[in-house]
Amino acid sequence: MLKKNVIRSGWCLLVLALSACTLFKQPAAPTETGSSEAGTAATTADNPYGSAPYTPPANTTPAYTPNAGMSTGYVGNYSPVDINAATHTVQRGDTVFNISKRYQITQDNLRSWNNIIDNNIKLGQVLRVKPAGYVAPAGSRNTTTTVTTPVSTPNVSTTTSTTTTTTPSSSTTVSTSKTVSTGGVRSVSGIEWQRPTAGSILQSYGGSSKGIDYGGSAGQSVVAAASGKVVYAGNGLRGYGNLIIVQHNQTYLTAYGNNQSILVKEGQQVKRGQQIATMGNTDAKRTQLHFELRENGQPQDPSRFLPM
Repeated sequence: MLKKNVIRSGWCLLVLALSACTLFKQPAAPTETGSSEAGTAATTADNPYGSAPYTPPANTTPAYTPNAGMSTGYVGNYSPVDINAATHTVQRGDTVFNISKRYQITQDNLRSWNNIIDNNIKLGQVLRVKPAGYVAPAGSRNTTTTVTTPVSTPNVSTTTSTTTTTTPSSSTTVSTSKTVSTGGVRSVSGIEWQRPTAGSILQSYGGSSKGIDYGGSAGQSVVAAASGKVVYAGNGLRGYGNLIIVQHNQTYLTAYGNNQSILVKEGQQVKRGQQIATMGNTDAKRTQLHFELRENGQPQDPSRFLPM
């Protein structure tokens, strides 16, 4: 009897245990249908790095490219001046730097003598280029000349500064003051002009040419296009050969290059039509006269001034 009661109690405990498992059993995890590729795409979209190394998007902002030939339009003034002068009148292109350079003084002195603040100067302003009480030496002819030569690179120029004195260079001789007629005379800007030689025109002004090339024969007369003072006579400027520069006033000067011989000396006064050189081919491939006319240091078309 006792054995039966023990067996019956064991079965009851087993039934209760199974019932408890059923009550506390966790529901199975829900399942979703769909391909594994869709799941991977969703995961990649949520994760910017994805399963592969992340590659940042390309920069679509265009790089800055400056305009070709861009320039400020500023051209400095390096026209000849009398370094013994006491004052200077400011012209277009003048700066404290190039004025002090041409008069061979320091920028600090120029600013001090004229109470210049922040290098501000104005067109037409008269500046002292010598200290108070200065008196120019008698008979002095020293002149400083800075010539700008063209180069092939846009908006770039090379300047060569030459200080000249009354002592003739080795390639110069004294002029015989021979006057030569090369045609008519034309008055422009208060100056009477004539052609510098009787030769034909080989190259006109424009493009890379800063003047006019006249053809002719070796030894042909080259004359001053207008009256003035010789401020340079020598061959120290590449491409110009035996070169003469005549200053007519504070605004205009003329240059005569590739000469065979030079017949004037620096500091000498010459008259319009006076022979100053003979035509040649120094630093040139042909016999010619390279002639330039400059206004405030800037090349001008000589045909605007000369009778053609």
